[in-house]
Amino acid sequence: MSTVKKVAALAAGAAALTVGGAWYAYRTAFQADPKRIAPVRSIPEGEEYAPHRELILRNIDDLLARPFERVSVTSHDGLRLVGKYYAGRPGAPLLLFFHGYRSTAERDGSGGFQFCLENGFSVLLADQRGHGDSQGKTITFGIRERRDCLAWARYAARRFDVPMFLWGISMGAATVLMTSDLPLPSQVKGIIADCGYDSPEDILRDTMRRWHYPQFPTWQLTRLGARLFGGLDVKECSALDSLRRTRVPVLLVHGEGDNVVPCEMADALRDACASKVELLRVPGAGHGMSWYAAMPDYQSALLRFMKECGV
Repeated sequence: MSTVKKVAALAAGAAALTVGGAWYAYRTAFQADPKRIAPVRSIPEGEEYAPHRELILRNIDDLLARPFERVSVTSHDGLRLVGKYYAGRPGAPLLLFFHGYRSTAERDGSGGFQFCLENGFSVLLADQRGHGDSQGKTITFGIRERRDCLAWARYAARRFDVPMFLWGISMGAATVLMTSDLPLPSQVKGIIADCGYDSPEDILRDTMRRWHYPQFPTWQLTRLGARLFGGLDVKECSALDSLRRTRVPVLLVHGEGDNVVPCEMADALRDACASKVELLRVPGAGHGMSWYAAMPDYQSALLRFMKECGV
């Protein structure tokens, strides 16, 4: 074999390995897969979850038994997005809720749902793209989901015309924060973001560190996989950038025992926010567990925040 042919063969092999690695990274991080969605009654193991397991399951079961109206919107890129609407008292505020990565609205929103019922608020639980009954082949860590959130907010404003709050947990929190600088309807009075990350890039890199993956070439293959197979650049927007431009009041909540999204990201989000912002840090609370770990404090902060937003 000539030198030219050897070089061409090596180059072709390297390219194939790169594309294969990019596909694996895309498949692992971004590709939607119903088999990888955590079951609605699946509660993580660990001492931060164990004390609240029974109450969480009771709340989930109660939510699942409640009547609802199935609603839908069309995303900016043509996907059918599905949600469940639970009516509160006439004219009451609406909480538009977004769940986390490979999770469900019924599980992530079960505690807040009970709070809304007790206060007569309406609730719309949205299935994020690629989750539940919503269409979509790629999970984008808030980059495309932010436009979905805007579509839901506009739908709710047209149909209900009541004060509205965007509420998200984990990836859902990043979603609502990344929506904060978009042209939201005037009915959106505030945003509640529970254990959200500051940017898709930072949470992906931090996850690589936790899983002991080398940053090189894992990060490069992950970014390439997102571009080749998902059609997005994970650096194209972030919650930090959106908050630097937002005018919407924000309530941040984060557990200090969170081992999935570092609590320091909440500090960075607070410091970046151009609007009125409050941060509730919950000592010892694990990822997504602030509601159950400090329910009175969380509820008080939420009611106070809503009142300060004029509701």
